[in-house]
Amino acid sequence: MLEIIDLDKTVSKKSYGHQLNKYQTELRALGYEVNRQQRPVVLVFEGWDAAGKGGVIKRLTERLDPRGYQVLPIA
Repeated sequence: MLEIIDLDKTVSKKSYGHQLNKYQTELRALGYEVNRQQRPVVLVFEGWDAAGKGGVIKRLTERLDPRGYQVLPIA
């Protein structure tokens, strides 16, 4: 699956910011709905050190209500 990804593609900073805002807003709404329905959700990030997992988690959780999630590092 990874071999079909085009690593030469780029996104402008403006477009990235717009997309990030859009998806963070959508994720926040989904988070409220999941919480309302009392459904558990588990996201697992796996990868090499310094691969960007922490940055992705930070961007995913920036607009979420901190009362509704936990980040558990596992070594």
